[in-house]
Amino acid sequence: MLFENLERKAMGLIKRKFHIETELVDSDTELSLVVKSVFDGKVVTSHKQDLLPLVKAFKKWESKL
Repeated sequence: MLFENLERKAMGLIKRKFHIETELVDSDTELSLVVKSVFDGKVVTSHKQDLLPLVKAFKKWESKL
């Protein structure tokens, strides 16, 4: 019971200090999605996904309609 209570409090603390940020980069040369995992105001991980292949796939799909 004691450990369950401590675990619940720890998880609550982590949830309050953790969040995800997303940014869409749209310029003449790039279209990408940047996803950052932030804990206590510090970026823990960051991932950048190139969206141009997705745009090309949509255009290809649209041309079939």
